[in-house]
Amino acid sequence: MKNKIFFAIFMTVWIVIIVINFIWPKQVFSEEENRMLATIPRFSFESFVNGDYLNGVNDYINDHFAFRNIYLKLNSWWEIDVMGKKENNGVYIGKDGYLFEKFEYGEDEQKTVNKNITSITNFAQKMQEMNIPTYFILVPNSIYINSDKLPDDVEVPNQQDIINNVYTNTKYTTNVVVTDALKTENENTPLYFKTDHHMNSDGAYIVYNEFCKMANLQAVPIQDFTRVTVSNEFLGTFDSKAQILNQTPDELFAYENDINTNIKEAIYDKETTNSIFNANYLQGKDKYSYFLNGNNSKVVVKTNVENGKKLLVIKDSYAHIMSQFLCENYSEIHFLDPRHTFFDYAEYAKENEITDVLFLYNVSNFTTDGNLVKIN
Repeated sequence: MKNKIFFAIFMTVWIVIIVINFIWPKQVFSEEENRMLATIPRFSFESFVNGDYLNGVNDYINDHFAFRNIYLKLNSWWEIDVMGKKENNGVYIGKDGYLFEKFEYGEDEQKTVNKNITSITNFAQKMQEMNIPTYFILVPNSIYINSDKLPDDVEVPNQQDIINNVYTNTKYTTNVVVTDALKTENENTPLYFKTDHHMNSDGAYIVYNEFCKMANLQAVPIQDFTRVTVSNEFLGTFDSKAQILNQTPDELFAYENDINTNIKEAIYDKETTNSIFNANYLQGKDKYSYFLNGNNSKVVVKTNVENGKKLLVIKDSYAHIMSQFLCENYSEIHFLDPRHTFFDYAEYAKENEITDVLFLYNVSNFTTDGNLVKIN
């Protein structure tokens, strides 16, 4: 009799769970994890035989079960606070609230770097033939600059060695060294977010200042800007992956002046505005997209700087927060993302009368992103 009662309770609970999951609202995008969620896979005999279909179904179930966000937080608490693990979901739990995504540099990453070096060198040679200078900035990540905040006994590859190797083997570019300046300034002022993989605006200004030195530009003094806090509730990509309970948010701030807040036009993929800032993003999880309106394949910013200089930036998202400073020295800035653009970049530079080219990447992305091969 007891077995029958237990079985009946078990089946009732199981059926309730199935019904709840069936009627539970399905999301397309997870704000908490800042990523697209899995969709129901399309069935085919081939995908069923090779296992892709069942793997897709499993991914869909894992992404859409009821109370999933609560489960992720509790699982993170168990892994870190109870089991004492130093990382969760590929993110190190550092000291003083710092989070760091694991960084590896093996054979696959080295192959990607070599291909990217070749692509940049070939493109820069074309630019030299057109009398267009090409600058290259490879920015170290927080895991290198703030290595003292890593958990004890965690060792990571030396990003400065990687940068040195890349710069040594890239030809026809003016390479901008930013590591020393970042390390020095970071001792007094935090230059990276604790919960996100990007630099903050202070870090972006340091990189901008070093770029201006190499490009013979007059950097606008930081005192000529007004520091504006746009959010005190920024939880970035590392937080999205680690799902830490009670993580302290970062401050998201910008440096504003009459130039970067009064541009002529900003042309994005889906809209044209008169601003490089978009406050709408501050209401959601992806607050970093406040800068340059998030991820776009191409952005053209036309400023009120009347010097005829036009900058082409081939970049990852580290360039977005840099846009507030680059506006100070150029009439036009063209931001191109090789992940989403498929055209002749050299021809684009010629047609748009580009006067300067800047490659701007962070080390982690540069060692894993194979899309730079498209620029040639």
